[in-house]
Amino acid sequence: MRVLWLIQSYEVHAFDVLADDLSRYAEVELVRLTAKEQDNLAETFKRFDFTRYDRVMTILRTKKEMRQWRAFRVIPNLVIFEYDACQNYIDGGKYQGKFSKHYRRLGSPRLIVSGAQVAARLNSEGFEAHFLPKGYDPRIIQQGRTTRDIPLAFVGRLKADMYKSRKAFIEAQVQRHGLQVLQTAPGSDYADTLSRIRIFVSADIGLGEYMAKNFEAMAAGCLLLTFSQGDVENQAVGFVDMENVVLFRSQEEFDERLALLLSDPDLLERIARAGATFARENLAYDRMGQKLYQLLEPPLPEREQLSGWRSYLPAFLAGV
Repeated sequence: MRVLWLIQSYEVHAFDVLADDLSRYAEVELVRLTAKEQDNLAETFKRFDFTRYDRVMTILRTKKEMRQWRAFRVIPNLVIFEYDACQNYIDGGKYQGKFSKHYRRLGSPRLIVSGAQVAARLNSEGFEAHFLPKGYDPRIIQQGRTTRDIPLAFVGRLKADMYKSRKAFIEAQVQRHGLQVLQTAPGSDYADTLSRIRIFVSADIGLGEYMAKNFEAMAAGCLLLTFSQGDVENQAVGFVDMENVVLFRSQEEFDERLALLLSDPDLLERIARAGATFARENLAYDRMGQKLYQLLEPPLPEREQLSGWRSYLPAFLAGV
């Protein structure tokens, strides 16, 4: 199988690592598109003979994809790889319902999303959606220190509208438990900071799936104390409460779980080690290529309203 994968040139996720692992199962051509190239996708797409590929997979800037949806309609064998589709279901959010509208305009291509419950909801709307969790870059995120001098912390943003529930919860723990809220530069600075944290608190409240920070913290050897996204998501990801992760569903449960961990260092260390092993084996990008291939390989669904793409494609490529 021959795969063309179009990503952003400024992509923060290590999709090059995932592409390398995918190349063990398929022929992969990874192409990075600049912001300028994404501003005019109709022109940019003329560079490619899409008929040479068995799959054309894209993960580009969301608002640019949606604004230029017509450009995607000429792409045969299209697969949309999307890390932000959870925003389709955030009440009152900027993109509520817009992903569904976008995918219908594209003729309902195959979708690969980073939430099991998001995939289920898209499937209930008539799309063919599959779940692949977010991963992490094992070249950067590794277990480093043996001594951790930050007992309880969160690293990341709180200001975005979609994180307002996260912000409220995290700030409450600053007052209740002395949690540290840290900001770092990406890359080694971020990885070094994770390696200093004993318990990493995550609160992806209202998002319906786990963000990559959860997996990065686990891989760095932190004990992950995270808001539960529910049984469906936990089982799909592979989270086992009190074995490789510690879950909470309320402030009261958070307080109880934190007190238990602080009173039992051996339990804390055991769960942290199991979490790191789980993350390395299942959530590192260099171990996820086969899973991605298995989602790409089956015959694609018949795309709606695209019966004329073959006759339209030559004119599009010629600039007519």
